[in-house]
Amino acid sequence: MTDFPKRITLSRHSGQTMDFEIRRCAESDLKDILDLQLKVYDDLCDPGLYALVGEEDIHESLLEDYCFGTYHDDRLIAFTMMIANRISHRNYGTYVGYPEERQKHCVSLEISLVDRDYRGFGLQRLFVSLREEIAKAHGAKEALVTIAPGNDYSLHNLLNSGYQIMDTRPLYEGAVRHILSKQL
Repeated sequence: MTDFPKRITLSRHSGQTMDFEIRRCAESDLKDILDLQLKVYDDLCDPGLYALVGEEDIHESLLEDYCFGTYHDDRLIAFTMMIANRISHRNYGTYVGYPEERQKHCVSLEISLVDRDYRGFGLQRLFVSLREEIAKAHGAKEALVTIAPGNDYSLHNLLNSGYQIMDTRPLYEGAVRHILSKQL
């Protein structure tokens, strides 16, 4: 499994290169995560593409799940969260009616946030592969993710990473979402 913190150098198609550090987030990062989430949400042209994750859920995940931040010059510029393969209402297996035994082998890729000034470095794709690697190391056999129809960039990244749409239905206070799955 990947050791953290991890230093990486990424490039945009334009040739611009930057150094980043990826590290596991802690409770002390909660305010920065919430601030980043609001910044990304406020930048969206269609706020219906993203359902804000509550402070309590993020705090719970900092304690029980897998939360990683990407930092540039010690500033949080990207964040991702994966719900561990555990029984929880936050396990997306509940959305598709999986029995608890199957949910124990599913992780849920909950959120990925990238500050708009740092888009184009492939951080979202990097987060997908990072979470899959950690999920496999912890015995997960399937990854589930939800995404809004119309969030074409994120959907494209997931489909290119081997995810398949298994259902589309109202979730998150009635907002329609695709539910995607990938066997690990």
